[in-house]
Amino acid sequence: MYDRGPIWIPPKIERGELRSDDTPARQAEALSSEDEEKTERSRNKLGRRARDRFERRVQRVCGPERGLIAEAMAFAIEHAYAAKEVVDVVCEALLDSNASPTDKLCKLMLMSDILHNSSAQVANAWRLRQAFEGRLDEIFAELAAVHKAIEARLKAEHFRKQVLAVLAVWEAWMMFPQETICKLSANLQ
Repeated sequence: MYDRGPIWIPPKIERGELRSDDTPARQAEALSSEDEEKTERSRNKLGRRARDRFERRVQRVCGPERGLIAEAMAFAIEHAYAAKEVVDVVCEALLDSNASPTDKLCKLMLMSDILHNSSAQVANAWRLRQAFEGRLDEIFAELAAVHKAIEARLKAEHFRKQVLAVLAVWEAWMMFPQETICKLSANLQ
């Protein structure tokens, strides 16, 4: 705040801590939500509410707004214990036939962000990469079909370059084997 003055550090809020301005109904909902999450965590599944919240977050990712992508990515990493369901939600959004090419690119950016952070020191985060790897062929076949369906040549080329840029980043991160990256990029040629 001031040159060479003290730095204010906000207090840490513990997860699940109730605020004084919460209503009793919200407090009860927060407690039941935590109980549901603990139960579902032990079964490696997302709870109904958690899945609904994640689906809403993924659907809101429809532009290159970093905040929305970061929010959905953080949720995915926090819920990595349910990697298969998290990946299913992202893939459903990516494979949605009603989504525009821009929406599909944004969901691909979300997927890339989740993959990048799957190496974080979070329990089961590695399972996200493993779950995405099994769905890559399906996802990139859909992206290739979208590329071919774009009638405007410049827009189609722009779409292709953005998808190939994501693959180049994955190659630099050594996210997947070189053969896999080459096979996925060949779909877009």
